[in-house]
Order: sequence, then structure tokens, then C-alpha cells
Amino acid sequence: MKILIVDDDPAIRLLLFTVFGEEHDVSVLCDGHNAVSVLSDPNHQFDVVLLDLKMPRLSGEMVLEFLSGWQNIKTKFIIISGFHDEARHFKYPNLVATLAKPFNIKELVRIVESAHQQAAAQ
Repeated sequence: MKILIVDDDPAIRLLLFTVFGEEHDVSVLCDGHNAVSVLSDPNHQFDVVLLDLKMPRLSGEMVLEFLSGWQNIKTKFIIISGFHDEARHFKYPNLVATLAKPFNIKELVRIVESAHQQAAAQ
């Protein structure tokens, strides 16, 4: 599975890379602006994006808004944020889950695996 982690907190990026990096192809970015640049390439092949909501330069919500009009995007998005209550109300295509910080690692792994299965089924 190819996973993109987008979070401005270096400790969260390291934790997520540690959790998923041994078994999956993981890339890490520190802001939404870079995420949009990477995801704009139609050949990026990311299955799942773990996305923080509040980041400098471009928020996770703005990333989702920017990508929401794209047709045929198969990448699944999971928001991991301290602003979980705000994120629960988002209605973007391919947003499959929101998870509050601090999060349970086992729950996150289960959600990521489920999102990957949804992407593969499309």
C-alpha cells in the first residue's frame, strides 16, 4: 500500500512513519501546499492519505476542497486532527474517516486497512 502522511507536527509524522513504514511505501509531507502539488500528479498512485486538518500555508480542509472536484480520484483520505469535531461534518468525496488526536494506533491501522480495501474495490 502506498501511503502519504501530511502533518505539520514532526512527532506525529515520525510516529505515523514508524507505524506504517516497515510494511508500506510511505511518503511524508509537512503541509497541505506540498500535498496538493504531489496529489496533482495523476500518476502519484497513493492509496491512502493521512491528513492533518490545521496546518500552515494550506489546511487539510483546503486540500480536500481543492481535490473534491476531480473526477476518478481513487485515493482515500483520513483526517487525523485535534479538531476532530469540526472534521466530522465534512462531506468530501473519498474522505473515509476522521480520527481525533490523540488516537489509538490499532484503530488507525484498522481504518487505513479498510480505506485501502475500499480503494482496491473501485
